[in-house]
Amino acid sequence: MAQGIESPQGGAIGGVAGTSSTSRRPRSKRGGTTQPGEDSRLALILKSTLPPLVIVLLILVAWQVGSETGALPGYIFPPPTDVVQEIFEQPGLFWENAETTLIEIALGGFIGIVFGFLIGALISMSRVLRAAFYPLVIASQSVPILALAPLLILWLGFGIEPKIVIVVQIVFFPVAVAAIQGLSTVDPAIMVFGETLGASKWQLFWKVRFPSMLPYLFAGLKISLSYAAIAAVLAEYIGATTGLGALMSRANSGYETKVLVAAVVLVTLIGLLLFVLTVLVERWAIPWNRRAPTK
Repeated sequence: MAQGIESPQGGAIGGVAGTSSTSRRPRSKRGGTTQPGEDSRLALILKSTLPPLVIVLLILVAWQVGSETGALPGYIFPPPTDVVQEIFEQPGLFWENAETTLIEIALGGFIGIVFGFLIGALISMSRVLRAAFYPLVIASQSVPILALAPLLILWLGFGIEPKIVIVVQIVFFPVAVAAIQGLSTVDPAIMVFGETLGASKWQLFWKVRFPSMLPYLFAGLKISLSYAAIAAVLAEYIGATTGLGALMSRANSGYETKVLVAAVVLVTLIGLLLFVLTVLVERWAIPWNRRAPTK
């Protein structure tokens, strides 16, 4: 007997009268119906997060046991519990320095994203601009941070300005390259079809080229924002009075290993948080680009 075709709302279109796909769906404990993709999404999340969490937990346990038994020198490898205790005993110290680093990342990241997108858009629109500026964009990444930071501190002082410039330098390059690649890979047939419908160049950019570029752009953002925290900390380490990098420098000079490791942990968490936020924004902004969960 032919079965009805289920509609998105859960009813049946055609088929046997008096039957509904809703009655065949498993019901949740609250009386609602279970969505078809809920189990697969949950399984995908567990599959992607559980293995690294288990590995990190095993490393922390081995570190803790090694420190307590003396296999690892405590003054070099302080136990993880002592590091966490250090953070909770001096929350003001860590928050004050983390706040400075977060401000540098936020300002430098925003400027770097906007600047990188504009540079990428301009280069992708003109062969002349691409030939003139693309080599300069690549050459900007050949300058080592350790050589650039002292010069920026000399020119701009010990405030947050040189740190923001360094974050911009790190962030804008992946964004610019991603924008150039994404805007240059649009199917020419779609552009021609849009032109035949009377669309202007501005409309083609925002309706066709910009949405096609977004997957490339978010791929660049995942890289650039993850490195933004490292860039800010390196700049602070070379010359600053506040920030997690400056805190690391003081802790290293004073042999305060627990403070040093705690600062490294906070920087790592900031980088992971930026990556996760980028992934969440990507899922919200371009839902059509989600991949089907693999078995």
